[in-house]
Amino acid sequence: MPFPMFRTSPWILAAIIWLAGAVGADVIVVDPLRGNDVQEGTAELPLRTLERAAGLVNVRTEPGPTTIRLMPGIYALERSVTFENRRAYGRDRPLAIEASIAPGTPGWTPDSMPAIVPIEDPRKPGGRGTTQTYGLKVKMGHVAIRGLKFLGSPLLDNWYCPLECLAEDLTDVRVTGCLFAAAPGIQEIYCAVITDGHRFTVDHCVFLGCHACAVFWDGGRGVEGRGNAMHHCIVDGARIAGVWTCDTGEDFEFHHNVVARSEYFWMRKRGATRTYAVRDCLVVGNRNRSGYGVESGPTGPSGPEVVFREEGVIAEGPADIEMDPRSPNYLKVRPGTPGASLGAGLFESRGEP
Repeated sequence: MPFPMFRTSPWILAAIIWLAGAVGADVIVVDPLRGNDVQEGTAELPLRTLERAAGLVNVRTEPGPTTIRLMPGIYALERSVTFENRRAYGRDRPLAIEASIAPGTPGWTPDSMPAIVPIEDPRKPGGRGTTQTYGLKVKMGHVAIRGLKFLGSPLLDNWYCPLECLAEDLTDVRVTGCLFAAAPGIQEIYCAVITDGHRFTVDHCVFLGCHACAVFWDGGRGVEGRGNAMHHCIVDGARIAGVWTCDTGEDFEFHHNVVARSEYFWMRKRGATRTYAVRDCLVVGNRNRSGYGVESGPTGPSGPEVVFREEGVIAEGPADIEMDPRSPNYLKVRPGTPGASLGAGLFESRGEP
């Protein structure tokens, strides 16, 4: 569902354009605790909201790169925030939206992760039926999203998508070191991240209690998506599926992932019988291995027409994921248990495959 991105008067728009030039191709700092949206977005004078940071990005005319650096805190979204500047950014001049302290770096704690919290309520008085809301909408290529925590919507009959990456010719987007966490019946995430296009990578992300986790929709305009990947991720308790592919090419890389205790390990649209490779993964405790689905959910298991090329897949044993935030193994598979050597989780390891 469309949302108006940023409405303002001409003089404010002129100020934004000036600020965009002042910030330049460097860093826009956002801090919900001490920021103010009339400030310049520097480390000394940070902005307060993601919406204002997106406004600066979207009016840029000079080439990037640009980094939006989010300080620890709670980012309450009253509406979706859209990034859609295709003029200023390219493969050698990307946009990064990242935590100020990345997972795995010295000084990182779970509280270091900027928390994206939706508070939008699209319901009308007396209205019934399913609603849809979104967190961040990425409508441009060459974007990296790093180290953020996306929490679910408190509306139970709402299809909430924290990260939507849908646009014609979208390419080169990476989501890494992010946590998507929902508590079914309390905070809901219907679709954690959805994308179309090419060279879209989801890696070192953790999905807890989401309905659908990583959805690779298509390549845009009916073209098969190429160069996409999901690796070193943990999925626990997906209420629909851990991974969902539609028009995604067989070069899709899926390796070093953990998918456990979910309704379906893998879902696709009916008629999409491509053979995907599953390499070095822990796949245990799921009610169904493979199935078909539509936007509203599963339509049933697939048959013998769907096969996978499997290598090094662990299909027995528990998935013992450390949930204590005080543990150095937080959101990793506990050492000495099946899948611990895969390196899945928020943190990147040197020398990993």
